Amino acid sequence: MKLTFTAKLILILIVLILFLLTAPAGAVAADDLILTVSEAAGSVGDTIIVKVNIENAANTEGGQFVLSFDPELLRPVSIEAEEFITGSADSMDMANLEYAKGQLKFIWVTAYADTDDSGTLCTVNFELLKEGESLLEINEVVISPEGIDTIVEPGSMIILGNGVTEPAEEYEPEADLDEAADGEEVEDEVIGTSIVLIIIAVIAVLAVAGLLYTKISKKPGAKHVKKK
Repeated sequence: MKLTFTAKLILILIVLILFLLTAPAGAVAADDLILTVSEAAGSVGDTIIVKVNIENAANTEGGQFVLSFDPELLRPVSIEAEEFITGSADSMDMANLEYAKGQLKFIWVTAYADTDDSGTLCTVNFELLKEGESLLEINEVVISPEGIDTIVEPGSMIILGNGVTEPAEEYEPEADLDEAADGEEVEDEVIGTSIVLIIIAVIAVLAVAGLLYTKISKKPGAKHVKKK
């Protein structure tokens, strides 16, 4: 059976509507690359490892970032590239632990872009100098190739007094209000996307209905008959 132009148009619109209504909300945009700094804790005089993790990094060729910390509380001792970098066929990394006061810089290259999608990028050893809490923030991020959007998630270091008896790895920071707010923002975004898709579907249906009405009214045999 040969379909008319109108029937073909209706079929295409129906398929488009079904696709829009069933597509996941997160499918409308590519995943951003994510750099995350771990949480840690210890007592004054300890040397504690902090991890910098990376996600959604397949096909990347390297990058760099600056890690900021409180120099009154922490002193970076060393930084080591981890499996995400060393597992590449050809890799190179460099670090400057004294890039600026309260900042260190890390650079890496994976020439063949053959890394895993995610993993531990590097680990930083910090000496804990004084009791307190230091935020560990990533900034000045550059990723190769260009054009990759990046999200950074800071970590923190808790430095307790010399009387601490429990090991640092048992420390589990409580979820704060920022995490709850992030969850609400994601939920609002999903709701907003659903509303947009519904509006598009309604517009498409109205367009089809209008087209059908116009098509029928223009037929030669279509006349209005008045009853006496």
